[in-house]
Amino acid sequence: MRRNVVNAPMFLLLMLSLFNGQIALAQTTPFLSDAEIRMLVNEISGDRAFEHIRWLTHWHRDSGMEGFFKAADYVVQAAKEAGLQDVQFFEQKLDGRNYTARSAELWMIEPVEVKLADIGEHAVHLADGSHDADVTAELVWIGDGSKNALKDLEVAGKIVLTDANPGAAVRNAVWEKGAAGVVSYVISESKTLMDFPDQVAWSRIPIDPPEGKKGTFAFILPPRKGETLRKILATPEMQDYFATGKRTKGGRVVLKAKVDTEISETKQGRTGFVEGWIRGTKYHDQQIIITAHLQEEKGSANDDGSGSGNILELARAFNKLISEGKMKPPLRDLRFWWTDEIYSEYRYFRDYPAEPKKFLANLHQDMTGAKQSMGNRVQHLIYAPHSRTSYLDAMLESVGAFLIQTNNGFLAAGRQGGLPHPYSRPIYSSFGTRDNYNAMLVPYFDSSDHRCFVEGAIGVPAIGLINWPDDFIHSSDDDLDNIDPTQLRRNNFLIAALAYFLAFAEDDDMALLAGETYTQGIKRLANDLQVAARVLRDSTHAPEASWKDASMLVEQGIQRELRALNSVRVFAGANANANANIQSLAAQMSRKEKDLMADLQTCYQQLHGSASKPIKLTADEQAATKKIPANAATLEEYFANRATVRFDGNLHGLMREEVYNFVDGKRSYYDIYKAVRAEALAGGAWYYGTVNLKDVVGLLDAAAAAKALVVK
Repeated sequence: MRRNVVNAPMFLLLMLSLFNGQIALAQTTPFLSDAEIRMLVNEISGDRAFEHIRWLTHWHRDSGMEGFFKAADYVVQAAKEAGLQDVQFFEQKLDGRNYTARSAELWMIEPVEVKLADIGEHAVHLADGSHDADVTAELVWIGDGSKNALKDLEVAGKIVLTDANPGAAVRNAVWEKGAAGVVSYVISESKTLMDFPDQVAWSRIPIDPPEGKKGTFAFILPPRKGETLRKILATPEMQDYFATGKRTKGGRVVLKAKVDTEISETKQGRTGFVEGWIRGTKYHDQQIIITAHLQEEKGSANDDGSGSGNILELARAFNKLISEGKMKPPLRDLRFWWTDEIYSEYRYFRDYPAEPKKFLANLHQDMTGAKQSMGNRVQHLIYAPHSRTSYLDAMLESVGAFLIQTNNGFLAAGRQGGLPHPYSRPIYSSFGTRDNYNAMLVPYFDSSDHRCFVEGAIGVPAIGLINWPDDFIHSSDDDLDNIDPTQLRRNNFLIAALAYFLAFAEDDDMALLAGETYTQGIKRLANDLQVAARVLRDSTHAPEASWKDASMLVEQGIQRELRALNSVRVFAGANANANANIQSLAAQMSRKEKDLMADLQTCYQQLHGSASKPIKLTADEQAATKKIPANAATLEEYFANRATVRFDGNLHGLMREEVYNFVDGKRSYYDIYKAVRAEALAGGAWYYGTVNLKDVVGLLDAAAAAKALVVK
């Protein structure tokens, strides 16, 4: 593949990167030529992706359900039609039962007959895990379903009504006090009942009852219906709250629930993922894994029908470009996965522990079709965590910035700069909106499949796309009317651009990758310095502790950037000149630590009137330097045992994962603490919480006790 800058000398590439503002004004990215941008934009279709989503929304497709396998069958056929090679459904064992609901209806039969719910209308009306039922019983309001709320209530043989998670009502009302079943009008994602009164939340209850108990059921109603039932119970007067045309006396409600489900007898079920390839011509141990997940509730157009449809379209676009001679066959394997979210990857890594060693990078799409004018949704372009910072972050930033700049309006560019209006180089779909690309680059968060690849025990660079906030996720509202083919096309272009460059990158591209990684690192270090200076200013009452934190930010920032630069070596191979150039940049990066510490020292001097004192470790910190954790010998042992770790500290969930990610058999407990604390400080307590040594040591000790780790 030819590019404009592949043969430029190192110093020129660095200057181009250092003056990145001028590149930004040109509204391009050094990772693609203008011709390559046009080639990809011309072929990738948001409307074609939308048509795939239209099919996937038919099925309630949670793990192991009949609908999941029907969706997988559709993707297998579509992937073959898109030209992928060796397409297959890769079956995996499921740690749980296979479950499918066949029919379920909920009726109010007193004081007046009204159908309240029917899974023929929407599958989420029935909580997954519900068992067969044919019950007619009086309804009782139980508040949040807690033990305290149920303390003085008689619910045996009755159906209970709650506005909280149905799982609590199942445990406390059904299995503890003998209730017949549950009706809930919980709302998804902790929204209030007033936000979306007609939205039905996707929910589930435990499928396996305690010893000696029977399985039960839970219907899910929209808040408007749930509140109406509660009002009828609370008001004995004559009323017609459901507007049936018949006024009836309130104070008593009788419901009839009928449920028919299929539940496998064994707890070992089956699931799997769809896989297809565009085989590379040269490198087969540097695979680019392109992922989205099939598993979700009925509808689920955005989460993650959007990613699933988009990577089907990406496969078609690449194969068409190759067949027409516009794009050469890739040098590296492109491997497409449509997964059972998160579960498929972890199961695959455990079953085939040597396979991740062949992975170069993971590019993940989840929730990439949001109609952004609905619910003020923002497309988040997610960097890797600090434990896995690499060249891939620089690529994401470059291509992401190009998309943001060319698909948003800027007065200086459009009104006075002579560029087209309203956007300078827009990507639209034929049947999409003309909305802007409301996107931002954000520090790492997980919640989707990319988390599996950045695991310390796996070690694959990964980036992800997820929109947030989202008012419709995991509910009846996540459907086609909230999908925008224009945003599908834009996000798919971003992933296509990254995959395209990586598919062809050779050692002569190392200079570009290293230069962009280096200059992006300088920006990250500037943030570290700014945060460190604030730490010093905000903690003038504790100068020694603040100096330790500020120094830690700089030290760990330099180490992070050295890891990022060294990640480029995968492209340098045995090229001595390329490796020497990386080494030169790494040496230059190392020298910056002295300058940054001098800047910090100046700040400290101005605040306190004297130089900082040498850092002294506490007894706990000294003890932490003497313990070096390593992962359990096999991935099967490691992940199985880690799932049993019990630790009740206050670590933010993402920082808890980072503690594990920094375990490498070389870093001590204290080294890991410093790396994770620095990352949390750099991101901000509002984002990553507060990390302290006690929690890090406690988590690592708990993992060692569970035999997920061994400690030297």
